[in-house]
Amino acid sequence: MKEDHPPQKKRRVSLDRSPSNSHLAEERGQRAVNASSSLPHSRNGSRGGLSRFFARGAGQSPNPEPTAESSSRQDLPHSQTSQHLPLLTTITPEPNPDQSSDSGVANISSTIASEQPHPKRVKAALAKAKGGIDGIRLVSGKVENVASASDHLQSVPDTIDSFSKILKTFEKFHSVATTLTNVHPYAKVALGIFTCASKMILDQANRDDQMSRLLSKISEVYGLLMEGEGLVRIASMPEICEKIARQTLECADFVVHYSDMKSFWRRLRKHVFNETEATIQRHNEVLDNLMQQFRDKMALTNTETVHRIAEDQDINGMEYVRGAGRNTAKNCLPGTREEILSDIKCWIRSTGEDEPRILWLSGTAGKGKSAIAHTIANWSHERGGMRACFCFDRTREAERRHEKIFTTIARDLADCDITMRGALARAVRDDNELKHTTDVSRQWQELVVGPMREASKAITAPVQIVIDALDESGDANTREHILDLLSQKTDAASSQPAELPANARIIIISRPLQDIRDALDASHVRHISMDDIPPASTHNDIQLYTSKRLEGLRNFNDAHFNTLAEKSDGLFEWARLACEYIKGTNKVGLGPADRFDAVVTGTSETGTRLLDMMYTRIMEEIMPKHEHREAIPVFCSVMGQILASLEPLPMPALKAMRLHFPDRRNRYNVEDVIRSLGSLVTGVTDPQTPIRPLHSSFYDFLTDKSRSHDFFVDRSLVQGDLAFASLRVMASKRGLRFNICSLENSYLPNSSVPDLAKRVKDSIPAQLSYSSRFWGIHVSCTSFESSLAKEVEAFFRGERLLWWLEALALMKSLGGSVVTLLSIVKWLSVRSSSSFLSNKFLRVLGWSQGHAEFTHVSDAAADTLRFVRTFAITILRSTPHLYLSALPFAPRQSRMFRKFAAKFPSTLRIVAGHVENWPQMEKIIHVNYGVRSVAMSPDGKCIACGLLDGTIQVWDIETGEALYAPLQAHTFFVLSVAFSPDGHRIVSSSADQTIRVWDAKTGHALGSPLQGHTDSVRSVAISPDGKRIVSGSEDKTVRVWDMETCEAFGVPLQGHTDPVQSVTLSPDGERVVSGSDDKTIRVWNMETCEAFGAPLRGHTGKVWCVTITPDGKRIMSGSEDNTIRVWDMETGEALGAPIRYTGPVSSVAILPHVNRIVSSSADWTIGVWDAKTGKALGSPLQGHTDYICSVAISPDGHRIVSGSYDKTIRVWNIDAIAGKTSVAALQSHIWSVNSVAISPDGHSIVSGSTDATVRVWDIETGKALVSPLKEGGDSVLSVAISSTGRGIVSSSNATICMWNLETGKESGVLNVHTGYVQSVAISPDRNRIVSGSDDGTIRVWHIDTGRIYHLSGHSDEVWSVAISSDGHRIVSGSDDTTIQVWDMGTGKASSAPLRGHTGGVLSVAISPDVCRIVSGSRDENIRVWDMGTGKPLGAPLQGHTDSLNTVAISPDGNHIVSGSDDETVRVWDMQTGEGVGAPFRGHTGPVLSVAISPDGKRIVSGSEDTTIRVWDMNFLNRHQQFEAPAMCFSSNPAHALHSASSFLRDSNTPAPSCTNEEGWIVGPEGRLLLWIPLNLYPGAMDHMYAPGHTLVIPNNTPQLDLSRVAHGTSWHKCRE
Repeated sequence: MKEDHPPQKKRRVSLDRSPSNSHLAEERGQRAVNASSSLPHSRNGSRGGLSRFFARGAGQSPNPEPTAESSSRQDLPHSQTSQHLPLLTTITPEPNPDQSSDSGVANISSTIASEQPHPKRVKAALAKAKGGIDGIRLVSGKVENVASASDHLQSVPDTIDSFSKILKTFEKFHSVATTLTNVHPYAKVALGIFTCASKMILDQANRDDQMSRLLSKISEVYGLLMEGEGLVRIASMPEICEKIARQTLECADFVVHYSDMKSFWRRLRKHVFNETEATIQRHNEVLDNLMQQFRDKMALTNTETVHRIAEDQDINGMEYVRGAGRNTAKNCLPGTREEILSDIKCWIRSTGEDEPRILWLSGTAGKGKSAIAHTIANWSHERGGMRACFCFDRTREAERRHEKIFTTIARDLADCDITMRGALARAVRDDNELKHTTDVSRQWQELVVGPMREASKAITAPVQIVIDALDESGDANTREHILDLLSQKTDAASSQPAELPANARIIIISRPLQDIRDALDASHVRHISMDDIPPASTHNDIQLYTSKRLEGLRNFNDAHFNTLAEKSDGLFEWARLACEYIKGTNKVGLGPADRFDAVVTGTSETGTRLLDMMYTRIMEEIMPKHEHREAIPVFCSVMGQILASLEPLPMPALKAMRLHFPDRRNRYNVEDVIRSLGSLVTGVTDPQTPIRPLHSSFYDFLTDKSRSHDFFVDRSLVQGDLAFASLRVMASKRGLRFNICSLENSYLPNSSVPDLAKRVKDSIPAQLSYSSRFWGIHVSCTSFESSLAKEVEAFFRGERLLWWLEALALMKSLGGSVVTLLSIVKWLSVRSSSSFLSNKFLRVLGWSQGHAEFTHVSDAAADTLRFVRTFAITILRSTPHLYLSALPFAPRQSRMFRKFAAKFPSTLRIVAGHVENWPQMEKIIHVNYGVRSVAMSPDGKCIACGLLDGTIQVWDIETGEALYAPLQAHTFFVLSVAFSPDGHRIVSSSADQTIRVWDAKTGHALGSPLQGHTDSVRSVAISPDGKRIVSGSEDKTVRVWDMETCEAFGVPLQGHTDPVQSVTLSPDGERVVSGSDDKTIRVWNMETCEAFGAPLRGHTGKVWCVTITPDGKRIMSGSEDNTIRVWDMETGEALGAPIRYTGPVSSVAILPHVNRIVSSSADWTIGVWDAKTGKALGSPLQGHTDYICSVAISPDGHRIVSGSYDKTIRVWNIDAIAGKTSVAALQSHIWSVNSVAISPDGHSIVSGSTDATVRVWDIETGKALVSPLKEGGDSVLSVAISSTGRGIVSSSNATICMWNLETGKESGVLNVHTGYVQSVAISPDRNRIVSGSDDGTIRVWHIDTGRIYHLSGHSDEVWSVAISSDGHRIVSGSDDTTIQVWDMGTGKASSAPLRGHTGGVLSVAISPDVCRIVSGSRDENIRVWDMGTGKPLGAPLQGHTDSLNTVAISPDGNHIVSGSDDETVRVWDMQTGEGVGAPFRGHTGPVLSVAISPDGKRIVSGSEDTTIRVWDMNFLNRHQQFEAPAMCFSSNPAHALHSASSFLRDSNTPAPSCTNEEGWIVGPEGRLLLWIPLNLYPGAMDHMYAPGHTLVIPNNTPQLDLSRVAHGTSWHKCRE
């Protein structure tokens, strides 16, 4: 295959028709701020009924946990607020309610949208400030930079003298700056930080002599701010001012805590003086640089508000976990844990290069780890630096927090620093997919590390990230990737991770689980174990804690508190529970003292057993043994609901779901049970707070029968109830409904809907949200039950199914529907009635054949799954298009269309070309370069591909999203990729002669490249045990490598005499099979590296691929000889006749379990074969538009994945392989249509294309009448039909071919030109063929005699020739701008050249009466000439706006038809030269050829857009004043879009005539009208119908009736 595209008919510069990328500007509303409020602590009065069992015992927690949102917005308690930060609680800007943690003083987002202050207030405040500034003189620091210790000592007296002056500067600034804080929102933030820093220094300035130099530099900063208009202009320079403010605060913090730092350095055995000098020097250098930037900024007049708004738009939409941030209610009690907190704070402040960037704090349950985590996070918030806190929660595993950890952290960091925010905005600006990727490696590298490094260049202050409860992220596999990223060491020269800047500080808190311990056992990770804290320290802390918790109880003293501390075994959670129990007062006759005695006596248990005893004691008080029979079932049912729920729900939601439990006897009042558990669960008093165990140890206790005994909660028992409840909640009055969030405008993407998140929250209550997302999981966790199956049946029967998809899309959870639908199909365990899969295959998958009465429900779920996989991207982009685009375009025989389309009458109708069934092709993944190899992961979830740009990419097969950035290391084409059997590694081989091993989860290269081959490595395979790699190379050898050591194993396997194209291994790993260009296959012993027997011979061409059947008994091979052969592994004999294909076989794969072979070919098709009979199953799969290099099959056998040089990966549904290939795929040109002609009877069209074929079509139906006539690989530039209609002449390169239309065979070939033959014509008597070439000559071939003569006269390429109707004259047009008329008999020029065009003449035609010549030229003009005189008749015909490529004259001589590079076809009146009607529009590329039917009623045009279009000439006669409808995609103008003006907004932008590359029809400002699935209608991107059309070839484009479509602000009427 040629690298360059073959030539087209005309040489021109290609037009850029890339789709518009404009988007609607996102409307931004004011962010609502919810005021903080304390939660009620009072308990409700006793209730009747079941409440008598639960209204006594341990009371609720005295500090119930607030909601995630409210807790994050509460002001810090006074006891927990640093004495150095009295202003921060008043200067902190209003937080973003969408985020779980306060934005802190760096959050500017709310201030940008704030109202500007009144000018009078500004003027008055500034005047007052100026008065204060005038009285200040900058106190210059008298201490110069020191070069030695002696110089430093000499400066000490001066330094001491300067302290008072320096501090006066800070005092004056403090008094002046507060004047401005009420003037401008940004001033309130930035000045607040400066004021805070100044007060810190004033309060606790350390007079250490080494501090004077730093204080002097800080004084310079404050003086600079007070010079001129520094303070006045602060609001216009947010970025640099924030940098200075942050750095100043960091310096102040260093000054205040200098003594602590000295102690810390001494403990680490560091030189205090040197560390101090280095730290001060770093601070001074940064401040100097920032002050210079401030001075530079002062010279500018522009503000940067517009940049901030743009950054907001870029960052909006990033995945963010709400409720995962810091919580002030979880802080350590003041005065406790001071030593470890001080140690961690000193580590955070010390930002030297050799300091570990990561700290791991570990401890068993109940040790108080999370309290330390939240205390540090809140301390960092008070300091105002860059910080983030992310907490895992085992009760929220359904949120998949592990997939959103770094997007959440990135957003929180961005709210703290403008530089970080700008860097993050740039990272996602041109990569929208990065906002939503679940690839934590990409999140870490591109959203956290990259922006953080950029921000760290300007600020040396610590960047702090706290990750709490990592052990609650899920199982070890869930957090493996996160640990890999945090523990990775990539910088050989340092003990630190190469990515993290020196000021990064990451704190990880978890239990000491083995996988976490193994991963974090690294030199760059500092480990602190709670178990290593001196028992005395812990004892004192718990004693202080208990004294505070029991404060106010009479007769309690230090002795009691000491006893509790001793009893606690260091467990703060036990101490908390004990205090709650002791304070309980609702047990008659048992007061605090008695409760104290009960707690501290009677057991000597420690650790977990100690906690268990406390939990048991509390539970037995709530449910005494004599009441167990009645109370325990109620408790276990309610707690089962809470623990089995896949995410915590608040009280109202739990109650709402329980009302729908199938057994009315189980509809207990949740509140009656929960209100007695205040010390054990959250959300007892606040209806908005999700209810969950207050501590993870309580969850462990309840779900372990050996620990909880009578109180054991079996979560599995409530799964069925939750399944019923979920389905019924969705069907309830407040359940699912049409347009549930009242979306007003279908033109808008979801991302531009104002307050969409708020609408979702208000319109989809918690129980409905939960039910919609998790009903399928609860069903699948329940044993099959007919009554539940009927509930599922009802769900699929009604519109609720559509409303479910709508709600999921609005909640951004539509991807979860795939899991739900697959689980329902599996639960019903019945194959779809339309599936070809055998019962045996279903048994292999573990799916039984029961429950046949619900087959239709299984089919409905499968059909919905296809619907979601096809339309998910559309529904997620703009949810109204679930109804406006997805439903109407679903295949006509699909259940979704048949069931629901009629319920939405005001949507589009497909009046012609509606696809009948779901296509074989499920999706197309576009890549940037040609695909050389594809492989499927063992779990079937990922596709790896090797590309011609030298990279590997890995994709999610469901979403089509890249899982991480391309893997880059190879320096040339990647020729082969393979997954290891465990899915953990990817192996690739390249034309750079190397093999590389990659981590499949992180995308990181593992080890050095495997080197040894001396030429391109064409193929790699991995042994079944994952220990060996086998490679085949163009150096004619096969090599075996050790996966772990990357060393070669044994000697090269030599024997092939030509390059080795393919290698594979037997299932037992003992044999290697290789295929070679030497046409043979060889079998090798893996251990001995010796060949088994003689080579397998039989192919007559190169062997391009080999594979082995799963049983290891047969070898399959594919060859360039167009065959697939099957061989016996043991004997080497060929089994049966070869399977013959239509092109070279590039790849073969075996469909497991069902004895099928899948192959790909250089002819761009995929074949599926019966391995036993060799027969094809269905027609070849078509869709690729270039060489298919590789195919792979999913492990479950449901999908085929193919990769091609056409830069796509395509996913095919095997269930549909027995169906017919789409007509469009079989019947279409794939490159430019250079020439068209119409048969004399007007029934057929002949076309010639750059794809090297001549095709014949029915002019009525567009169906191919004969197989393509192929011209040997060269572009067909011109075609002509004989007067009888039985012969065709075509031209290409320097060749002219004659074809017999009846046989489809070549009847003659002529090679007479030395250049491309641009035009051919046949004389009326069929005896002569005339050709014009870019060699500048015209040739005449006498068919009868074979005599050839040539006509010379043109001085440049001849683009067009025509023969007069009487056969006596030839007319030619040339690039020399002239037209020549020739005598057919003599070959002489009849007259002088016709001159008048100013550009090359590309087309000529002769009128039927031989009186006139018409010519079209590059000069955009048409001219009419008198044949006799050679003179022009009238003025040029003007109207086209680009080169005239083609002209034709109607049979009656009254009209001229022209086609142009301007993509239009025009009709002209021959007599007047005026245009007839409006131009025909519809082509999306230059029109290269036109022809007119013999009856003059139709025009046929061929275009560079690969289509042939048939136009109704009478359409113009009927509509002389016709103006094409603004939007019409049908041959009938009555099908035009009504109210098109509301979509186009009277814009000057032309109405779209086709879809963009994504399938959207997009209007001005990014308005979304429709989305057309290109895998169902591939022609929609180029081949849409237009008014005047009667046919478009290929006929794979629907005609749409848009006349009834409700769109824009009326879209909701589509259901009326």
